Amino acid sequence: MQKKRKALRLILFWALAVGWIAVLFFFSGQTAAESGKLSGAIANFVRGIFPFNRIPPDQLERVLRKLAHFCIFALEGFLLCLAMTESSGEISVGAVLSVIACTGLAAANELHQIFFEGRSCEGRDVLIDTGGALLGIAVVALLLRFLRRRKRAPEE
Repeated sequence: MQKKRKALRLILFWALAVGWIAVLFFFSGQTAAESGKLSGAIANFVRGIFPFNRIPPDQLERVLRKLAHFCIFALEGFLLCLAMTESSGEISVGAVLSVIACTGLAAANELHQIFFEGRSCEGRDVLIDTGGALLGIAVVALLLRFLRRRKRAPEE
C-alpha cells in the first residue's frame, strides 16, 4: 500500500511540474501583441481594484509582467522540487536539482520568446525567473523538513 501511494504521489508531482512547464512555454510563445493584451487586461483589473493607484499604465504593466515572471517560476520551482524530492528521496538533492532545472528552464523560456514577433530574450528575466523558482524551492524544502521533523517527534 505504501509503495502504491508513493508511486501515485510521484506521478502526480511530475504531471503537475511538466504541465506547468507547458504553461510557461505557452506564455513565452505569445507574440508581443498577445502578451501586451493580456498584461493590459490584468493592469486594468488591478486599476479597478485599486482606483487610487497613481502608477502610470506603462509602469504598472511592466511591474505586473516582472511579478508574473517571478510568480510563475515560484510555482514551477515548488512543483519541480516536490517531484525531484519524491524521486530522489532526499530534500537536499531535490532542491539542488530543481535549482539547476529551473535555471535552465528560465533560460530556455527566454530564448523561446525570440521566435515570436516583438518578443525578446532578456537576461534580467532569467534572473527574476530563477529568483521566483528559488522561493518556491525554499518553501518546499522548509515545509518538507518541518513535516519530517513533526513525523519523527514523539507524540505527547
